Amino acid sequence: MMNYHEMTMDEPRNSPARKKQYLVICTVMAGMFLHSMITAGVLSSLDIQESIFPGGDYIYRLNQRDYAATLGLLEEIASPEVLSLPKKQHADLLYALYLDNPSTMNARSIRFGTGILIDGTGKAMKEQLLAMNDIIDEKLKGPKGVAIKKADLTHMEKFRLKKWKVHDLPSVDAAVLQFPHTGGFISALFTAYRIIPALRKYAKEKGEANNIPVVISTCSSRLQMCTHYAPLVQGKDFLLGQVESEAYGQSSGDVSFVNWEGVYRDAKRFFPPLRYILK
Repeated sequence: MMNYHEMTMDEPRNSPARKKQYLVICTVMAGMFLHSMITAGVLSSLDIQESIFPGGDYIYRLNQRDYAATLGLLEEIASPEVLSLPKKQHADLLYALYLDNPSTMNARSIRFGTGILIDGTGKAMKEQLLAMNDIIDEKLKGPKGVAIKKADLTHMEKFRLKKWKVHDLPSVDAAVLQFPHTGGFISALFTAYRIIPALRKYAKEKGEANNIPVVISTCSSRLQMCTHYAPLVQGKDFLLGQVESEAYGQSSGDVSFVNWEGVYRDAKRFFPPLRYILK
């Protein structure tokens, strides 16, 4: 957008013109950052309502990494290489199911599912995804029968080699929250550290006794809005066969902290002047 070095290459280092140019650039970047914060919902309240989660067959892959990766993995499912879904079909079809609370666990090991939620009309998509498991088996064998070393793969390559699974999610009473979502890292932070903890808390306090809180979300890129659900009953049926979050955290030895390194990295990438502050 702007090349600060080219604009100031002929100016003395501490010249008034160079300082003024730098101030203008910082002001523009600050304005862009503030606009992004506002459109991502920094001023929006969390108006949690109660309604019904629709339920259905959830065809998914289970992931274990920062929740900021959710949007990219859902986009991968919608890509021409998988289901080739137009953006207008993403809402109420593509869902992320968050099993853990990122505010109290290591962000790199929290678990979530990414997949599609269908009723009887989505049988063809279900069969298409499950048919990919045979192709994945062949890829895992590697060339000439030499198994692939997953340690040498990127996160996306590992994701593409995960098998598709099916889990029946019941239609239940749920806490529901609609919240803006721009698809950027700010929205990802709001989802992980504001929305999910709030819904988990609500489901635990307002749900049935000993309800296990989870959050499942679907987003519309066209409307820039996400709908988040937290079941108030039968939370255990949403765990995808996994242990509940507290037991998982204890068994994995995770400690309670936010992955601030990743937060700082993304913030400095989006707003370059922060490089001089967040060293």
